[in-house]
Amino acid sequence: MTANLSTDYSVYVTIMNRLSNILSFVRKDSTHGNYNPITLPQNIPYNGEIYFILQGGLLTGSEGSVTYEVDGKGQEIITLGFKCPQVSDNDLSIISNQTPFHITFYGETQPIQWNPDGTNWGTPDSFPKRGHPLYALFVIT
Repeated sequence: MTANLSTDYSVYVTIMNRLSNILSFVRKDSTHGNYNPITLPQNIPYNGEIYFILQGGLLTGSEGSVTYEVDGKGQEIITLGFKCPQVSDNDLSIISNQTPFHITFYGETQPIQWNPDGTNWGTPDSFPKRGHPLYALFVIT
């Protein structure tokens, strides 16, 4: 077995919107790390996706969240959380889902090109507790 010698404690996030609604950006938060790009996409079009990185530091790792609202109405809010810390466990979570929609997440510690048809997503609502960096996929249906 080989050890993961990576010093990359980032979370590489993909969000797939499988709704017939547009998701509009509300805010991003970061306890540890910096977003790349700095300005996240303002909209996730229906049946579209976005990609960004929360770049973690060697000492602290990364921890943050993003919030989107359905159709810009301000009443149906989704907040997704993610972290890849240096010492404690990784985490992917649905912090808030004030919508009738379902959110499923997937995680890996190896680079992955998430296939839009779902054939390589792995086990739903599952991610490695240890290892870095963390590659995360959130699918909103």
